[in-house]
Amino acid sequence: MNQKSVNMVYLGVFLCLVCAVAAGVMGSVAVMTKEPIAKAKVQKISDGLRAVLPPFNNNPMEDVRTYREDDGSEAEFYRAFQDGKLVGVVAKVATAIGYGGRMDGLVSFTPDGKIRTVIVTGHNETPGLGTNLTDRKNEKRLSDLFSGKKPKEGLPANPYLDQFASHSAGDAWSTPWKIKKDGGNADYISGATLSSRAVTDLAWRAASAFRKHAAELLAPASGKESGK
Repeated sequence: MNQKSVNMVYLGVFLCLVCAVAAGVMGSVAVMTKEPIAKAKVQKISDGLRAVLPPFNNNPMEDVRTYREDDGSEAEFYRAFQDGKLVGVVAKVATAIGYGGRMDGLVSFTPDGKIRTVIVTGHNETPGLGTNLTDRKNEKRLSDLFSGKKPKEGLPANPYLDQFASHSAGDAWSTPWKIKKDGGNADYISGATLSSRAVTDLAWRAASAFRKHAAELLAPASGKESGK
């Protein structure tokens, strides 16, 4: 075997070792980060539930109800109780029709089935345009800085998300819910039509799923759900 062939063998062995080490490192990192990532996701949902619900003293995360809808999508529901009394239900839903693709959200309901609050928890919409529909931001005014005025408690307002409050599937709005440009009732932003449709679809998916499974979602609390 000539020197060139020997060098090629050494190079091949070296590359194999490098690949093996890299694979081992990546595997170790995946194992090490799997649990923290999972905990972060749970914490994000937990924080979201507290943001869109009135006070409760059970743990809604202990009894997640997942329903598969006719189009193959899933809706997860969390029930909140205060001393055994149902105070709210939250739907975790997603839509794939946003300008940036998938959009995730939490939609909370009052015990009578009307939407209380909508928040978008994940999206890839265009900053400064689509995000006007998805984000809730506290407005900071120069006058407030000098007056020492404290920011309002609760979630910041967003007219495009708040327009769904007090509505439920089957009310006076068209079915399914659509933006006004498409012949529906929901307000939208010109130039951000896809984002507007996605937000409306998100709210509709939650409302229609709640209506479909209301009997189970409004059932009395079990011992675990009541916090006892």
